[in-house]
Amino acid sequence: MGTAEILPGSYFIEFHSDPATRAGEREHAEFVQQARAAGVGMYTRNTFNRLFNGVAIDLPNTRHLERLAGLPAVKRTWPMQMRTRSVAIPSSNVSPNLMFAHQHTGVERAHAELGLDGSGIKVGVIDTGVDYMHPDLGGCWKTPGCPFQYGSDFVGNGYDSVATPHPEPGPDPRDTCDGHGTHVTGIIAAKGLKVRGVAPGVTLGAYRIFGCPGNGTGQAADDVILKALEAAHADRMDVINMSFGGGSGWSEDPLSVAAERLVRDGIVMVASTGNDGANGLYSSGSPGLGVGVINVASFENWKITSLSIDIVGSHRNISIVHSSPGNSKFRFIFETPAEVVAPTDSTGSIEGCAPYDTDHTGQILLIKRGNCTFVDKAERAQEAGAIGVMVYNNEPDLMSPTSVSPNVTISLVVIKADDGQAILSELNYGKVTASATNHTMSVDNPAGGQISQFSSWGPDPELRLSPAVGAPGGNIFSTFPLALGSYTSLSGTSMASPYVTGMVALILQARSKNISVEEVRQLILENAHPIPDRNNTELLSPLRQGSGLANIWDSLASQATVEPSQLSLNYTVISGTTSGSSSTKNKRSVAEAPGVSVRTLTLYNRSPSNFLTCTMTHLPASSVSSYAANGSFTAVPRLWPESAGAKVAPDTLPSAFIESHELPIRIAPGMKQKVSVRITAPVGLSANDRWLYSGYLRFNMLWDDQVGTAQSLHVPYMGFLGNYTQLDVLSPPDEGFPFISMKGSAEALTPDSHVTIDSSHRVSAHYRLEHPTRVLKVQLVDDANATLGFLPYGFLEYMGRNYQSTRGRFSNSTLNGTLYADPDLTQSHEVKPGAYRIRIDALRPLRNPSDPEGYQIWHSSRFIIDSVSLAKNASASTQDDDEDNSDEIFRP
Repeated sequence: MGTAEILPGSYFIEFHSDPATRAGEREHAEFVQQARAAGVGMYTRNTFNRLFNGVAIDLPNTRHLERLAGLPAVKRTWPMQMRTRSVAIPSSNVSPNLMFAHQHTGVERAHAELGLDGSGIKVGVIDTGVDYMHPDLGGCWKTPGCPFQYGSDFVGNGYDSVATPHPEPGPDPRDTCDGHGTHVTGIIAAKGLKVRGVAPGVTLGAYRIFGCPGNGTGQAADDVILKALEAAHADRMDVINMSFGGGSGWSEDPLSVAAERLVRDGIVMVASTGNDGANGLYSSGSPGLGVGVINVASFENWKITSLSIDIVGSHRNISIVHSSPGNSKFRFIFETPAEVVAPTDSTGSIEGCAPYDTDHTGQILLIKRGNCTFVDKAERAQEAGAIGVMVYNNEPDLMSPTSVSPNVTISLVVIKADDGQAILSELNYGKVTASATNHTMSVDNPAGGQISQFSSWGPDPELRLSPAVGAPGGNIFSTFPLALGSYTSLSGTSMASPYVTGMVALILQARSKNISVEEVRQLILENAHPIPDRNNTELLSPLRQGSGLANIWDSLASQATVEPSQLSLNYTVISGTTSGSSSTKNKRSVAEAPGVSVRTLTLYNRSPSNFLTCTMTHLPASSVSSYAANGSFTAVPRLWPESAGAKVAPDTLPSAFIESHELPIRIAPGMKQKVSVRITAPVGLSANDRWLYSGYLRFNMLWDDQVGTAQSLHVPYMGFLGNYTQLDVLSPPDEGFPFISMKGSAEALTPDSHVTIDSSHRVSAHYRLEHPTRVLKVQLVDDANATLGFLPYGFLEYMGRNYQSTRGRFSNSTLNGTLYADPDLTQSHEVKPGAYRIRIDALRPLRNPSDPEGYQIWHSSRFIIDSVSLAKNASASTQDDDEDNSDEIFRP
């Protein structure tokens, strides 16, 4: 998965009626007439009536959005988000290491012992297209017997959502310039000697939504993706893979809603959960958060396989693995040995962020990771005459760089930190050379079977558990376009998602498609294997791994299911009982007694002939928090227990047991049994630390057949310790935000500052969201705290939190002289001179937007506007003072 931001001037216009209805068709015609009568000039990008009832438009004059929002046919408007293809994270470049994963996930046994390959199942892949001429993928397009029978190009090679926003589709979705979709498709369906996918017999549909890299932002707009989803729906795919994402992290955006509708129509939807693990909790993205979608976390493969680099020195020779190149157009191939040097730049740094004073023509530069982007490092090296760059990581693992830039024409790869140090040591003895050919090598991955560090965390903002499940996604070898080398290893939740997509195809084949979407989801989730936390003795939180590592053999052999497959306990008040959430939707019961939640689960015995005996074991998992012991926000979640050797009191871990039932539980063939499970929160922890606690209910199943068939099902749960509805959304002022300044200045306005509002002087309110919020209001108020109106784009909905890095990220809204009297921003007026404050209202979690008591409120210092000479529309935007960090936050 990647990230998402807003495409300025482009919008979804949603109508009132459900899609695929006659009323919806009428609304399309009425909207055109109403917009013309209102004098709105617009360009219609796309129309939708299968999964979403509305249109996508460009507005040359964004002020006309006010008129559109007030039209009778319009239910609401949505900003157009742009999605980024997921970027590969760790290493490699050739050899059948996908097979190593198959040994650990039951895929190898399903192929060999059951003969399953996904035949008869239609799988849609919405991605960068596919090089269908690859021999491992059939080498064909829509011919008899060809695996590719469906799909279209929706964009063309030159498409970019910003630089070239109007698609010019090609005749078919062949990808010869990117490779992401070809890699993803190979994980699902390749059938070659080097790569064998999870379900190599499926029928494929390829739906291309991304253009070639280097066109601009490398992003696709949501209306293009929605068009592809509608096409896959029309083609009646059985399962659809979506290895992209981003956005606000809410399940309400148009793509998440469309994915939910596809699930309701009987199509299994699988998506990557995201590669934003470094950003901490609430980093899972849409559309994977759509209700019923299986969003997938990434586990590390057990082997790292790569094209090797052969290092020759005067003291010793070594062969090392490396990452995929930062730009797939420029492979790291040096058949003739080239000299390796590790120079300092003009500032004396070994990080290569400044120009070099020395000439390095024909050399490969060894550079330390850090302090600037990979593009910067490659550009500085290229300017000095270098022919390649090896960046040694500042962490033990490999990671995959991105050095795509029109200015960079040399190859850049990342090597492991230890290998970088080994080369530096060898340079102390004398000359070092490197050669890199098509020779490959495989090494054990010390992190094999563990969660990938890049994999995003849950939960969603409304305390629904995310991700759903995990699969191999780190260091996965698969197919690549023929023009780009035919094979490579990439990493990301983009690689984990198609792995589960292939598993779904095997289940559908085994059941002859006579199975519901929900039961498929149950079989995948409940038969997964949760893993321990490497940092302590408990299991890893389901907020990182979901139900655990998926195992298709156990899923296929399962004779029981549990409903629900995951439990979200909402919040637990430990000082007394609580009446529950005040949310207008998704109400859930909370603690029935201080610190206790009781949930009813239904156990199904799917065996037609044998009784089932069942007991339950509770497995606590790590508790996590976004706040350090001193109360400050931390992007890297704090864990409890803190370490493997730490002694912990029993009441600092959750507990659970089945209550009021004769044990063991006996269930007749084909019957079901309801049980009540009492879960006690870790009441020994402080609610002030804002812990998300979790664990697994392991149901131990034994059938009375002749062989004594046994299996274990796992149901993860999570809850918030304390009153979730009282959480602050805005960062506290002592952390530097919120504050106000003149636009373009980082210096806070002093109280009672005098300002002028004109085309070059405006007041900006800077804020940082430490928690997602359903509603954010940015308003101007007078000395009596009376509201004068909303700032431009001052009523924002479904906001994701800011991704705090070391150097910080924040958002801002700008007072430019125009205010709006209504949340739809349709009634504008000019600010008058006077004394004012900017007020920010952020809705606390699960609170009712219509309840004034549900908001956290911040007031700026007082300032005096002396004059207003020009009002010009300006939108809320995201500012980034960390140019080395390529992650984007949601831009409302």
